[in-house]
Amino acid sequence: MKNIEQIFAQFLDCVQFLQKDLNVSFGEALTETFDNLENNQIKVEMGAPDKEAVKELSKKYAALNYEKLPQRVKVQIFTYLTLKAITDDERDVNQMPTPPAIATVIALIMQKLLPKKELKVVDPAIGAGNLLYSVVNQLKNVNHSQNNYHLFGIDNDEDMLALADVAAHLNNIKIELFCQDALTPWLIPNPDAVVSDLPIGYYPLDENAANFATKASNGHSLAHALFVEQIVKNLSPGGYAFLLVPKSLISGKTAADFMTWLTQEVFLRAIVELPDELFKNKFNQKEILVFQKPGPGIAKSEVLLTKLDSLKDEKALIKFNVKLNEWYTNNIH
Repeated sequence: MKNIEQIFAQFLDCVQFLQKDLNVSFGEALTETFDNLENNQIKVEMGAPDKEAVKELSKKYAALNYEKLPQRVKVQIFTYLTLKAITDDERDVNQMPTPPAIATVIALIMQKLLPKKELKVVDPAIGAGNLLYSVVNQLKNVNHSQNNYHLFGIDNDEDMLALADVAAHLNNIKIELFCQDALTPWLIPNPDAVVSDLPIGYYPLDENAANFATKASNGHSLAHALFVEQIVKNLSPGGYAFLLVPKSLISGKTAADFMTWLTQEVFLRAIVELPDELFKNKFNQKEILVFQKPGPGIAKSEVLLTKLDSLKDEKALIKFNVKLNEWYTNNIH
């Protein structure tokens, strides 16, 4: 079989050919390319692409041997191309895929804390779906392929949701996707768990932000703070949140008021500081925040406070897992 670089180059050529012919963004061409390949049919609307382009695309698609490619390779290629789409289309940095190693850490925590039953799980800032799908795939693997998860995704960007839809299909994951501002009332049932890499920045709709306790006293409010509050509002009693948040929200200058509010609303379970090597500068540093909404039989516990030394070293993950197990045994189980 060809190596991954050669396969990637062939797929890239197909996407760029369609992008040029249809005069659309890379992301739109990427979505359409995989739709064409998955349906084994080239979509033609209003005469575009024209007959010559369809003929050329058919040759390029045939050369891919798409049906014979392993599913993991299709997922890998699509993930690489999604990264290129976000870069080439100059999309918001918040839409960059979450590193898979972070998904592994979140999956380890979820495996410990979530009950072994059918659960509604939502990502209210799903983007292309990388974090949620990676976490769910890992949970299914340790659960002997049993799928206990009814998944939902929210995003206000239709193009990103189109990518999330393709990625779900490639990962053999069923999900209901909703295009809306996640800081307005959710159109989904109250989830048992929320998994999300929260968007960082200021929320421009001050009138809507006024409905939140975590709103700014002056100027635009922090979107990531409002997201946490919206998650707390929507979680089912006893539900968990597994969030990637900016470090400044937990321990920065403005963190005191937010954390005071949060600890009055939920039970903190874990704060995991991520390795410095993951971030180009300290202002971009993120941490994993885990909390549980109060409910019947839910009690306070000691908070797991730890820092991961590295995500490149397997020993660091083993060390983290040992700490997690000790904490769970002493506080939760």
